[in-house]
Amino acid sequence: MNANNCQESDSHSIHPQNHTSIQERLKYLLQLSCFWLVLGTYLFPFCKQKISQAFNPQ
Repeated sequence: MNANNCQESDSHSIHPQNHTSIQERLKYLLQLSCFWLVLGTYLFPFCKQKISQAFNPQ
C-alpha cells in the first residue's frame, strides 16, 4: 500500500516539471525569435545595400 502511494506522488510530481520545461522551451523560442527578428531588421538592409553595391559599382 505504501509503494502505491509513493508511485502516485511520483507521477504527480512529474507533471509540474513537464509544464515548467514546456514554459522554458517556449520562453527560449520566443527569445530566439526576437533575437533573429532584431538581427534581421538591422542586418538585412545592411546586406542588401552591400549586395546592391557589389552588383552596381559606382
